[in-house]
Amino acid sequence: MKSPTPDLFGPDAHKTWYETYTQLRVAAPVYKTPDLNMFVLTRYEDIAAVVRDNDTFSNEREKYGGESLLQYPEARAIYTERGWPKQFPLAVDPPEHKKYRALVDHFFLGESLERARPLIEKIVDDLIDGFQQDGEINFVSAFAEPLPTMVITALLGLPLEDIPQLKVWSAAWAAPFARGLSLEQEIWVAEHGVAFQAYLKSHIDERRRAPKDDIISHLVNAKFDGDRPLEDAEIISMLDHLYIGGNETTTFSLTSGLWLMLREPAIYERLKSDTSRIRVFTEEVLRLESPTQGLYRTVTRDTEIRGVPIPKGAMVHLRFAAANRDPSVFKDPDRLDLDRSNAIRHMAFSQGEHHCPGAGLSRLEQNIAFAALLDRLPNLRLTPGKNTFEHVPGFVLRALGSLNVSFDPVR
Repeated sequence: MKSPTPDLFGPDAHKTWYETYTQLRVAAPVYKTPDLNMFVLTRYEDIAAVVRDNDTFSNEREKYGGESLLQYPEARAIYTERGWPKQFPLAVDPPEHKKYRALVDHFFLGESLERARPLIEKIVDDLIDGFQQDGEINFVSAFAEPLPTMVITALLGLPLEDIPQLKVWSAAWAAPFARGLSLEQEIWVAEHGVAFQAYLKSHIDERRRAPKDDIISHLVNAKFDGDRPLEDAEIISMLDHLYIGGNETTTFSLTSGLWLMLREPAIYERLKSDTSRIRVFTEEVLRLESPTQGLYRTVTRDTEIRGVPIPKGAMVHLRFAAANRDPSVFKDPDRLDLDRSNAIRHMAFSQGEHHCPGAGLSRLEQNIAFAALLDRLPNLRLTPGKNTFEHVPGFVLRALGSLNVSFDPVR
């Protein structure tokens, strides 16, 4: 079979992602992108092996000759001269990785996570209270964006009134992962990046003077590996990573979930009659419409995958969304199945040591949100004539630009 040559970075590539993944999985599961030292993986088995091999596939791209996230020196200089150089403590390689993750993981697991439930339930109810009498909303702006943003803002200990500016900084933080930014765009990213850093630094200084019961205060007083206090640059980097990871992808999943639910009436009716299926539904949404389509690793030494030589310094792009529809793992993979027994095996949050730290929080938010929406908004449906179901163009993230839904007003 002739190897495919898909345009992965074209303006319309996002419109046919799943067809492209199927083509690549069959004909070129280890696909070398033209003109780039990057290999795209689309089979579940290969991606699962890579995320567990931190010795060969590093999460620290520049350490082993990989490309910088910001391509232009002028943009990088803004961080070094006016802020702090970009770093990602929560994404470094072992053994330091576990030491950094140990400082934050407990907030998103077990009893600590359950303590966030009342906060999430209140925010969900308050949001629904604000529009349930309207009968029609843009779900993204009315619910899917504010819910996770308000939750992570409150958990970190930042003022809710700062959310509009925080959303701008979030967009700037995530932009470079799409690759291919112009110099002007990278300057914009860096300008907003150092402003975000300065903002976080002001709250770090405030917690040193007057600690509170929040994540910022915890990190200010934490000891790395039980030995030394964290430096400002480390705390800032951990906070901005948690903030972006704590809102963007959950917004995308909530929106995709309601879209998938309402476009298939049988799914909607079954969830209404059997809310115990919401947990599986949430996992199926994450599997089918992975908000993070894929992420990168850098090769630390010459290696090969499926006989394809991959040199040291090359980028390997792990296409999680392709793995999530791999028929060798998920039977009838393009179908949303509320009885799927292995739905939780998806890779929407990656796997292995570098799995998303906020996965538990995102799942909890989605489960609470879908249950409340089904309970409180009668006859929920897609608004006729007002939806294009267009996804926002992008290589890494997948998101519907808007979703208009209607329901019987509750007065």
